[in-house]
Amino acid sequence: MKEILEEYALIAEIISALAVIISLIFVGLQIRSNTKATQASTFHEIAALDIHILLSLGSSKESSRIISTFRVNPDALTEEEHNHGFHLFAAEIRHVENLFLQNENKMLSKKNWESRKSLVDGMLLTPGFGALLESPNKQFFDGYFIQYAESLRKKHLKKDDDFENKN
Repeated sequence: MKEILEEYALIAEIISALAVIISLIFVGLQIRSNTKATQASTFHEIAALDIHILLSLGSSKESSRIISTFRVNPDALTEEEHNHGFHLFAAEIRHVENLFLQNENKMLSKKNWESRKSLVDGMLLTPGFGALLESPNKQFFDGYFIQYAESLRKKHLKKDDDFENKN
């Protein structure tokens, strides 16, 4: 009798272990599915924000001219235009900061980040971003984002210096 109970106990343990393994596989699949859904939702929100920013910045010829000038040569603007351009540009930078932080928090898939990384890096390498870095307003952006930007700008300057020295 004792042997039969021990056999039933062993069978119960095996069934219990299989149930735990099956449960863990199911939970893993659910987490993976939820991660994809979260990433898709995040990307959708970012795309909607992209569209909103583009429409806002292109809403008038004057705003378009000011933001375009601020990006490449902020010193070419009058003081009033510079202030206006700075605020428009800061909105753009807040957007690329969000992209950067979403990627850092694994909310973007690798594919979605790669499609946006050139936008982020391109904005950070502009003279307009250099003006933002020199202003006291840089404190209002995430410190890790600013460190990334400064590091990227240093690498880019080094590449430019290396290129000029070779030629």
